[in-house]
Amino acid sequence: MLCRIADLLIEVPEAGGMSPRCREYLTNQQGGADITIRADLYKSEKYGGAGENTVAYMESCIQFCRQLIHFDGLYLHSSAVELCGKAYLFSGPSGMGKSTHTRLWQQLFGDAAQVFNDDKPALRRLDGRWFAYGTPWCGKDGINQNKKVPLAGICFLRRGQENTIRRLDEMEATARILSQTMRRFRDVERLDLLLSHIDKLVKEIPVYELYNKPEPDAARLSYETMRQGAEEAGL
Repeated sequence: MLCRIADLLIEVPEAGGMSPRCREYLTNQQGGADITIRADLYKSEKYGGAGENTVAYMESCIQFCRQLIHFDGLYLHSSAVELCGKAYLFSGPSGMGKSTHTRLWQQLFGDAAQVFNDDKPALRRLDGRWFAYGTPWCGKDGINQNKKVPLAGICFLRRGQENTIRRLDEMEATARILSQTMRRFRDVERLDLLLSHIDKLVKEIPVYELYNKPEPDAARLSYETMRQGAEEAGL
């Protein structure tokens, strides 16, 4: 099935439960695929007897992310929320409360805050500007929308006894992003491309670290800080 994901034409195998996941992304657009995901390359042995749907979800995502590098893009393990036409991403290791924090944004701002991917949004730099996209690879809850939203900020979450936020320097931001994206490549070319993309990303998009408690005040602090940082960066 031919899908339009992150402004690219992607051929995705229907098998393994990917058809309903990709429903919002189906397209009749003419032309060859930019990326072809191949089911014959799925490595089911990596998943210890997991079902066909799990294998298809994981392996199709891996193939997409590897090829996305060649289109000025990368994915970030994060929850992405849109507010006032801008995208804000919350990342960190599993268990740090990414989904909880974006739900707090929805609690605080109501329908104005829309979570458009809850696991693996795609990022692309087009004409000198970064955009975040919804993708079919959106985690166990299936929260995603087929959207393209200008990126305004990235925040890495940590649990804390109080709510404090600081902007990371470029070196810190690079390390955090590397820890939450695909970084193991067999060829040096793709790794160099990834590092080049991340270097641009941390220079052009403010990146923060938020120690927080799961409460609306943390959401208010992150939004106000990131909104101000985006305005100062001209985003």
